[in-house]
Amino acid sequence: MAAKPILVFLHYFGGSSKSWNKVINLLSADYHCFALDMAGFGHEPALSEPSITLIAKNVEEQLDLKEIDDYILIGHSMGGKIALQVAADLSQRQTIQQMILIAPSPPTVERMQERDRQRMLIHPDQQQSETTVKNSTVKTLTPDLFSMAVETQLITDQHTWNWWINEGINESITLAAGKITIPITVIASTTDPAVTYEMITDDCMPNLPGQAQLLSTAGIGHLFPLEDAEWTANCISNIAQSERSTLRSV
Repeated sequence: MAAKPILVFLHYFGGSSKSWNKVINLLSADYHCFALDMAGFGHEPALSEPSITLIAKNVEEQLDLKEIDDYILIGHSMGGKIALQVAADLSQRQTIQQMILIAPSPPTVERMQERDRQRMLIHPDQQQSETTVKNSTVKTLTPDLFSMAVETQLITDQHTWNWWINEGINESITLAAGKITIPITVIASTTDPAVTYEMITDDCMPNLPGQAQLLSTAGIGHLFPLEDAEWTANCISNIAQSERSTLRSV
């Protein structure tokens, strides 16, 4: 019997590895799933001077420690931008089969309204965290999921939080992204209020390698794994199976 494919998950800004729990529960019968906390989020210690490159290096070190190889890398929002840097760093090692980017922060600049930036810099704050979750979603979250989404924001390292809002979203990694040769699928929602569909089509896709493909949906906001775990899991599985079939047929 062939070994189950491996999926590695990187969470959104203000999330943690727990943000993927429902999706992983739906996929675990057919895949080995590993969700990582990025530096400064969840239980992963913060970096003294965070950057896209250094957070990606931290992800790579975690993968090495877990001896994870030959996997599909899945990044959501901020995790999508970090995933691109990881894939660029590891392009010579050929350890990543393909990437799935869900509502990714663009490899150039993630546009943010100044009023939202100033509001989000009031951290940690229960009311502002609740507002951020509400502003990011279209579907109503269950009370448990809403509480988790708020809590993962509140425990995010203060310095890392401010760095992303003030610097990380403006850090361009287009040169690094251009090195990537593996298949890339971008999943985006036309009703995403955070990383809008316009940002995906205008800022993200033109700055990804030519093999990147866009898969669109509607009726989901920015927090895909929390708003519709079943759709997200099915979508990931369909993409993974399609690519594996292509590889086998070559």
